Amino acid sequence: MFRENTELVLSKGELNTLETIDDLNTTAYIDSAFFNLIPKALFDESSIQEYLGLTSTQLKGTSPVTNDINPIDSKIIWTLDEKIKKPIILQSPGVVFKHMIELFINEPLIEKNTTELKLRAVENNLYIVCYVNGTLQLSNRFEITSEDDIIYYTLLCAEYSKIKREECLVNIKGIEKSTLAEKLSNFFLKENTSFIKNTSNFQSYL
Repeated sequence: MFRENTELVLSKGELNTLETIDDLNTTAYIDSAFFNLIPKALFDESSIQEYLGLTSTQLKGTSPVTNDINPIDSKIIWTLDEKIKKPIILQSPGVVFKHMIELFINEPLIEKNTTELKLRAVENNLYIVCYVNGTLQLSNRFEITSEDDIIYYTLLCAEYSKIKREECLVNIKGIEKSTLAEKLSNFFLKENTSFIKNTSNFQSYL
């Protein structure tokens, strides 16, 4: 949970140990396996159930959440487990729930006139966000158990997005593996490629 304008970040621990936060500008970022991005021009409020059906088949015991993601002129729709939602609301009634992918999409790009792959690790999950000339091409979440998983999914997303790997900027955060960039460089690092590495932990996102 992240409270705006403060240093408070809680990324681990039992929900019942959360501190009470009365600030109305409280944001809880949730790592959820399922989400869907829909352009605002196509979004239809009456079709929420259909959208949810595209993200998950397990809707019982969950609440739908929709938020604007203004940098890509889209809305995100996802499901929030009631067992997670209720304890947080009890501690912080004014909380706003957001999906982790929103945090990564809203991060500024290093360079808008190039191809950029953002790799973001959250516990045992990897988020990959791909931009070409400032336009979002792909955003996805994968469960990972090893460095090899990160490399596999990164290459898979690069292939799916049809990017030129030799012209790609790879932006890595939250992955505390010193050998990852070196391994990825075998697939990406050419004369015109730059790596941006940040080995900070989860809190570096906030």
